[in-house]
Amino acid sequence: MLQIVVARYNEDVEWTRRYPNVIIYNKGEKLEGFDNVVELPNVGREGHTYYKHITDNYDNLCDHTIFLQGRCDDHSPNIYKVLDKIINNTEIRYNFGWLSESIHQSNIYSCFHRVFGVEPFGLTCEFGCGAQFIVHKSLIINKPKHFYENIVNILGYDIDPKEGYDIELFHAYIFHCTPA
Repeated sequence: MLQIVVARYNEDVEWTRRYPNVIIYNKGEKLEGFDNVVELPNVGREGHTYYKHITDNYDNLCDHTIFLQGRCDDHSPNIYKVLDKIINNTEIRYNFGWLSESIHQSNIYSCFHRVFGVEPFGLTCEFGCGAQFIVHKSLIINKPKHFYENIVNILGYDIDPKEGYDIELFHAYIFHCTPA
């Protein structure tokens, strides 16, 4: 089973109606006319939303989860075609995949030690602009729930925490690697 998790502030999320099994985490003005909304305090950017979803649903995650921003086409103009292809595919072959059309590399790790407990020592992260991706449940549960609770706590102190930008770089690393 597949679930779509949307981190919304005040974006128009009417586009979500065309997809099954969507949950909208709202951090902005009240969203009228939707019954699939969870209200959250406006802290921690989209990373807080994603990892809050994981911690709250750790024991009941779908096989695949797609994490998207409220305006998902901002960094990915063809995102709806990509989503249609994933959803209409009866056999999803992703373990982890960026849904952004712009993939970059960075070696900026100001909060790496706080998340992983080790220093990065020259590691380079690949990341998709917009922090939108699909991940298989097996990659999520490779790390214990308290790992994700730590990320929620790191991001939960401000609307736009500086660590939120670092977490955006770490998504693939969080789900792929175990630091030595």
